[in-house]
Amino acid sequence: MFRPIPESSLLQAVPFRLIAFVLLILAFVVSVLLLFSLEHEKFVVHGLMEGKTVPTGLFPVLWQSRRDLIVITVLLFLVSAIAIAAVITSLHYGNTRRTLEEVKGLARNILQSIPTGVLTVNHNGVITAVNPNAEKVLRRSAVELLGNTYDSVFAEGDTIRVVLDGALRGQQHVDHKDLPYEDNDRAPRTIRVSSAELTGDDGRPAGVILQAQDVTDWLALEQRVRVAEKLAALHTLSAGVAHELRNPLSAVDLNLHLLEEELREKSHLAPKAGQYLEVLNAETRRLTGILDNFMKFARPGAIRLHQVDVKSVMAHIVSLLQYEAEEQHIRLETTLADDLPCVLGDETQISQVLVNIVVNAFHAMSDGGVCRITAAGRTVAGRDLAEISVRDTGVGIKRDELSRLFEPFYTTKASGSGLGLAIAYRIIQDHGGAIEVVSVLGSGTTVVVKLPAASIECQTDMVET
Repeated sequence: MFRPIPESSLLQAVPFRLIAFVLLILAFVVSVLLLFSLEHEKFVVHGLMEGKTVPTGLFPVLWQSRRDLIVITVLLFLVSAIAIAAVITSLHYGNTRRTLEEVKGLARNILQSIPTGVLTVNHNGVITAVNPNAEKVLRRSAVELLGNTYDSVFAEGDTIRVVLDGALRGQQHVDHKDLPYEDNDRAPRTIRVSSAELTGDDGRPAGVILQAQDVTDWLALEQRVRVAEKLAALHTLSAGVAHELRNPLSAVDLNLHLLEEELREKSHLAPKAGQYLEVLNAETRRLTGILDNFMKFARPGAIRLHQVDVKSVMAHIVSLLQYEAEEQHIRLETTLADDLPCVLGDETQISQVLVNIVVNAFHAMSDGGVCRITAAGRTVAGRDLAEISVRDTGVGIKRDELSRLFEPFYTTKASGSGLGLAIAYRIIQDHGGAIEVVSVLGSGTTVVVKLPAASIECQTDMVET
């Protein structure tokens, strides 16, 4: 913490005691010299005039000499006092300057070491300070920012400009508010912004200080933790419910078939009754499918780890869904990198996840569009990954819905069960991977699946089909 600024006037900053002490010593020395000079003059006159008559013109000369000596002594005193005062003032100024440089250095080091981005703007809107973390968050250099007005650096509608406008012109500050932010690369991120009034030494407003922190990864991690907690809480419940419902549902299905056969044998099955039985059988099958999803969600099948060739899996999925894409007027584009690594996992479960994601992309493009599937190898933090991206040109997803996509039983579809993406999320988690979703309402959605690459070289002849 900085030392408090003392309330002192200009005169209080001058070392009067030291100056007075030096002047007293100087006055004492000058007085002693003056006395010795007068006594010496007295002895000289006494020796010259001993036994003689003193000329009348001698005394004015002596007094004039004494006055000249006094004037010279006073001038010498004043000049010495001024010189001493100048030396003391210079020393005091040097000490003050060194203290000021230390305080400035401390402030600079603190500003550079703060883990959040800090940006200050004076009352004229000119950016006066930017720390390195602010450069990272805003992805702009200090040379580009410092000395320029914020409205000339940040475009109209930019998040930072909106916050600074409200703080500087409307005195409306924000406190740890999460706001969407897009940099020059148009990559959507979330930054946590706080603003406060910046005051000068006189206590008057001098501008605005803004803090910004990139919390995109933090929010994604929090979301993954929340989903994991909900999955863990619902695993046991889902397993119990599915198990308890399966037996009576199987009995209902069996008895419906027996009833239908018996009525047909006795020729008592009216057309309306046949329709009713058909509806009951269809709904029973649908309930059985829902229970199967419950069981997959609660207790997914054991992972049979083996080397999986992602290229072969993607080729199979494309051929499987090509006809459906043509029916829905969707152009299916695929780009697979030559260096795409194999992954270690369960090919059936990985295929299930990818099919689910691609089908969801189809559903988002009811009027047709383009579905682009790309796959390539990536190295993140020294970890080799196979990254599969599925991008559609559909309606997109609302921002408040993105955070709930992987929650069990949450769906934006009228006929969805809300378990497809939850099961996919758990499968990828069990494989040590991750799923990320980026969407812009009205522009489409991108789903990225990241799976750890196999440590051994990919051999296509070992892939199970």
